[in-house]
Amino acid sequence: MSGGGTQNSLRRALGALKDSTTVSLAKVNSDYKELDIAIVKATNHYERPARERHIRAIFAAVSATRPRADVAYCIHALARRLSRTHNWA
Repeated sequence: MSGGGTQNSLRRALGALKDSTTVSLAKVNSDYKELDIAIVKATNHYERPARERHIRAIFAAVSATRPRADVAYCIHALARRLSRTHNWA
């Protein structure tokens, strides 16, 4: 028997811990706190759809009414988050 189930559980727990740490750091270090938190929570390691409020925050950040710098930051933050996360389940 392999320990695949235990290893998957450990990966999920580690991913959740990393998400929690990232949210805590965003609360302290970010100029775009709400957006950074929404990105982490919308792309978390749990196998369920993201909450609508997090998706709305991301959509609001990339709307045409926002300054280009805000839109660029959101796109960059999403790309960085997606490229750094290797295990989603």
